[in-house]
Amino acid sequence: MADHAGDMVVWLGTVTAAGRPTVRPVWFVVDDGRLVTFSAPRAAKVRHLARNRHVVLSFPTDAHARNVRVIDGTAEVDADGPRASAMPGFLDKYEHLYAGLGYDRAGFDAALSTRITITPTRTWGW
Repeated sequence: MADHAGDMVVWLGTVTAAGRPTVRPVWFVVDDGRLVTFSAPRAAKVRHLARNRHVVLSFPTDAHARNVRVIDGTAEVDADGPRASAMPGFLDKYEHLYAGLGYDRAGFDAALSTRITITPTRTWGW
């Protein structure tokens, strides 16, 4: 996972209420071996995780698929946990992009106030 910590997005796979898999790109940081991302409280991925905590993460790769990493894991959703502004690593990686999405630090914290922490259970790739 360390070789992908600098990637800007990871594809987060969850399971819908109908039992179908779905993926969404999310911003993330690695924190003590776990991946942390933030979401709007009413986002579909938050609803999916309320029913099924199992996730899969897939990192972008080069055009020749020479550096593939997939992670299975379990997610914890925390609506009251520390916000993105409490994570210096997250700010270092993404705060410069907030304005392009219409946010400042406080606005991002308010809009994406739900913290999702993913604990890897298995990883594979080449």
